[in-house]
Amino acid sequence: MHTPSALTDPLASIACPICGGAGQQYRFTRNDHTVFGCPRCQSEYLYPQPTDDVLNAIYNERYFLGEREFVEASAVAELKQATARSYLDEIQSIDPRVGLNLLEIGCGSGDFLVEAQSRGMSVQGIEYSLSATATANRRLGAFLVQVGSIDTVPLAPAAFDVIAFSDVIEHVRDPRRFVERTYRCLRPGGSVFAVTPSLESWSRKLMGKTWMEYKVEHLFYFGRKSLAHLFVSAGFENIRFLPNYKTLSFEYINAHFRRFPVPLWTPLLGLIGHLVPPSLARKHVRVVASGLIALARKPVTAPEFRT
Repeated sequence: MHTPSALTDPLASIACPICGGAGQQYRFTRNDHTVFGCPRCQSEYLYPQPTDDVLNAIYNERYFLGEREFVEASAVAELKQATARSYLDEIQSIDPRVGLNLLEIGCGSGDFLVEAQSRGMSVQGIEYSLSATATANRRLGAFLVQVGSIDTVPLAPAAFDVIAFSDVIEHVRDPRRFVERTYRCLRPGGSVFAVTPSLESWSRKLMGKTWMEYKVEHLFYFGRKSLAHLFVSAGFENIRFLPNYKTLSFEYINAHFRRFPVPLWTPLLGLIGHLVPPSLARKHVRVVASGLIALARKPVTAPEFRT
């Protein structure tokens, strides 16, 4: 297979889709797709991006079942609910007002929104999967989640106090447009709560090119510098980052590596899985694995639309 060179290949002259910088560098090829990196903002991304047909084949019904194919659905739900509680604790530490208007983009079957609703928040959601949307609305007791994306679902400007999206921004074709859209939908003084895999994570440093987050459907990979650029360029201020603690179990982690096989790591975890007692494998542990949390605020004096 031809390996582009940052010095000789014409693709090296493409502009970074995050910061617009020149001199993009070929990193490696994974799953028949090339990963490029920006020396300016330190982002990485697939170039060229997979076609819609390729992505649609990935985003099938099995994809949205997630680890529930390998782990009992109730066990997965408990883990996701525990993580949702920690995320909402963080949000309420930033904005403790009662009755926040919250939008979650990519809300899945509604674990985060159900917890937010139980805390008295007014919630809405957007979800790509039709079946997950139906499950979320059933759990919420109302049609609060719509099928689509932030570009296709009609949203009123300056309507939300908080917009949250977890493990979403790495999937979108145009992160700059995505972040600008969230800016328009937030009220002045409102906040974004974002979670995404981090190029600076210990798992990325340990696993290198075999990092489990290098997937065809992950079109972009971020660190603090590239995320800060995204949010600042859209008009946000007070950008800060936190370690992304998730509540997981060995059983769940093992299932994730079975679902997304990684050389060496998948068989190793499978072997350990045969040795670990079920009670220990299902034990909840709060860990930082591959992601980070990004928080950003829309200025209180901001206009509804940034040009």
